[in-house]
Amino acid sequence: MPAEERRAAIIAAAIPLVCDHGAAVTTREIAEAAGIAEGTIFRVFPDKDAVIRAVVDKVLDPAPYVSALRRIDPDQELEQVLAEAVDAMRSRLESVWQIMWMLRLSGPPGDERDRSRYAPSARPDLSAANQAMADLLLPHRDRLRLSPMESTRMFRLVTFSSAHPAITDGHMLSTPEIVDLLLHGIAVHTVRPSIDRSEFRTEEVGVL
Repeated sequence: MPAEERRAAIIAAAIPLVCDHGAAVTTREIAEAAGIAEGTIFRVFPDKDAVIRAVVDKVLDPAPYVSALRRIDPDQELEQVLAEAVDAMRSRLESVWQIMWMLRLSGPPGDERDRSRYAPSARPDLSAANQAMADLLLPHRDRLRLSPMESTRMFRLVTFSSAHPAITDGHMLSTPEIVDLLLHGIAVHTVRPSIDRSEFRTEEVGVL
């Protein structure tokens, strides 16, 4: 097996182990999960720490999330588009939260105070993910109070915080709850007069 394929296989096998055991995982456990001899690991990684750092980089890599967003049909109803996008982001965040907790990754890149030696050197570039989400919202711009890109920022902030176990005090919102919050906010529906004032219509107030 070429070195890059062997490296990828080791990282894939190590991800659930690091998420479950953090830095306490052993190279023997990783080798068993990958179906290889323990010494094979050291043909592509200098030590266990290098494996763990590679796992962190892989988990934080937004490419799979971008691919998941691009597989969503933008011509569906906005509610369905948002639900699938929320699920895609939640799937990414679950492993991110788990590995950050197990390895105690803290502090922004560049801040060495209380930072794990496994912390990434830079934040992941989310520009492609933001563009993919904005593209999904573009066909629905007539239902948005904000531009697709600004709506994307709101989507990211709301979904991120709603799925964070610490921010939510352990009461994480479900996908339907997040979609409802994005579309309707926390206000009751208000009835406002239409332009000719002969009829009344209901307007929904929300972050999108």
